[in-house]
Amino acid sequence: MKINMPVTQTEYVLKETDSIVSKTDLKGVITYVNEDFLRISGFSKDELIGTSHNIVRHPDMPPEAFADLWDSLKAGRPWTGLVKNRCKNGDYYWVHANVTPIFENSQLTGYMSVRSKPERAQIEAAGNAYRLFREGKAGNLKIQDGKAVKSTIWGKLNMFTKLTIKSRLTMVIAIMSTLLLVVGGLGLMGMSKSNEGLHSVYEQRTVPMNQISNIQKLLLTNRLRIAVSLVSPTPEAIQKNAAEVEQNIAEITRIWDVYAATPLAPEEKTLADKFAGDRKEFVAEGLKPAIAALRANDIALANKIIVDKVRPLYEPVGDGIQKLMQYQLDGAKHEYEAAQSRFSSTRNIAIGMILAGITIAIWM
Repeated sequence: MKINMPVTQTEYVLKETDSIVSKTDLKGVITYVNEDFLRISGFSKDELIGTSHNIVRHPDMPPEAFADLWDSLKAGRPWTGLVKNRCKNGDYYWVHANVTPIFENSQLTGYMSVRSKPERAQIEAAGNAYRLFREGKAGNLKIQDGKAVKSTIWGKLNMFTKLTIKSRLTMVIAIMSTLLLVVGGLGLMGMSKSNEGLHSVYEQRTVPMNQISNIQKLLLTNRLRIAVSLVSPTPEAIQKNAAEVEQNIAEITRIWDVYAATPLAPEEKTLADKFAGDRKEFVAEGLKPAIAALRANDIALANKIIVDKVRPLYEPVGDGIQKLMQYQLDGAKHEYEAAQSRFSSTRNIAIGMILAGITIAIWM
């Protein structure tokens, strides 16, 4: 690195209104300077134009600072930092430098530097940091994007620091677009699963519950009609009630056949088979003999059959139909909980991917 000598300990302090502007080509050769640059540096325009910009480099500036500057510029990124420059007579001045790539027709053609007066606290912080680099005592410090920062594992892993802004934006857009497609796909999949769940609840739970409920209602109606016949044992009442009981028996059989023809889970089939057997016995040994006794106007026999057969045989039938109803309710609850679990999983995955995308975007 070029060392410009001599140097003095005299500082030239910039004014608030000072604005030093210069332009260089891609190799750092000066192509333009403004009047503030000439006045503050002490060089003439002829001495600066066509000369490398390091003509004003002060030996107190560590090589790491300019290496960082060129890394940023070559990647197409602007660079901002504190710089100590040397005047022609050896004096020095501190500037807050903003260096920006110049593009013409999408082609990088050079760099422009605009420098202004920094705060005293900034000067002291930068001076102390640069001294550590010159003395080899920087430790885990490094200069990154114009600032002295601690080198961390996160920073070492950040592979995007060397990419151009265009490359970073392209990657951010690509990642966000991919995430949008994935999250959208998750949403569509979630809607499809919800639709399947609703169809399952309707076909496998709601319809069977309606069938079982109708059977339960008809069973209770039959017991009520027989009880009414015993209270009012007139031939007309007995005939009407007996006919309704027989119709209900046929209707229960029809509904049960439709229900039993559907695919049943093993536990549900066990309950259904037991109910079918209990009901068959209840009808054959309870209901039909009671109807026959009533039609024969043998009230005493009808009462005996009801006490000895109808009531005890109905207990397993009523219990069985109630268990089938509870099975459907439990199944519907299970479907609901499964849908809730799917929703939570899909939501959490979507949120996680969105947060991951935002994190990657910030990292880049």
